[in-house]
Amino acid sequence: MDNPAEASCKLFVILARQAPVGVIFRRGPSEWIQLIRWNTADDTFEEGQWLHGRIYAKRCDLSPDGTKLLYFAAKYRDSTYDASYTHAWTAVSKPPWLTALALWPKGDTWAGGGLFHDNSHIWLNHRPDQAKAHPDHQPPEGLYINPNPFATGEDYPLYANRLDRDGWRYKQHGSFVHRGGVWVTEKEEICIKTDPTRRFELQMTLLGLQPSTAGGAQIYDFTVRDLVNSATHNVPADQWADWDHRGRLVYVQDGVLFAGPVHPGAQLDTDKIADFTSNKFQDVKAPESALVW
Repeated sequence: MDNPAEASCKLFVILARQAPVGVIFRRGPSEWIQLIRWNTADDTFEEGQWLHGRIYAKRCDLSPDGTKLLYFAAKYRDSTYDASYTHAWTAVSKPPWLTALALWPKGDTWAGGGLFHDNSHIWLNHRPDQAKAHPDHQPPEGLYINPNPFATGEDYPLYANRLDRDGWRYKQHGSFVHRGGVWVTEKEEICIKTDPTRRFELQMTLLGLQPSTAGGAQIYDFTVRDLVNSATHNVPADQWADWDHRGRLVYVQDGVLFAGPVHPGAQLDTDKIADFTSNKFQDVKAPESALVW
């Protein structure tokens, strides 16, 4: 088994729509992932549970109030698992905890995950025949589940739906093909999102997929543009950038989280607010408060 204290890490973040809350997925090495809850109002962090497996962050979502996490996970190298859960599942938990309050066994990693319509309605990215909750993790009364009869794909199209819901707009749809054993970019994918003042525009460009990585790991480029004078500035993010609840530019790079304002001329004034590169695995249990809806 890999030692989770070794190797560098990557971060991915989901921000709640109506509360100053974010969930950070810290991955590294590849078979270990940790949840971290981020209070964007005061930049405090609560480190939670680890999973020896994989969480598909682009198929996850936060409830608008930031109190629940809908996540899609898989554990393919665990020979001790309970078969009733299957190797892959979608669950709801209280971040930064993974302990499931509701859980739907999936069995494979085709589709899976979902989106919160609001705090009490979930669009579950399972076909109806795969939308039966585990008997020990039934959703509570008042949580309404809407299975997706057309559930298909991997991160897409669900991730594209989430981007659109959260204010991103496609400037150009990408085209990537697997040809001759490598991924070839026929057309880059470009999404844009304006800041709350509507002066600055963040551009996220999916340049391509790494040919040597199974499934093709995504390669991104981020830039900020001043819509008044058209000045642009590169954002040194690797996998994620966005505007937070305070209107700051926030982004991740090699396990470090940065945040700060953007000034006229697209000049960045960001600082490092958290460094998770040295985090080490801890076998922590969810508190009692995370075990009830």
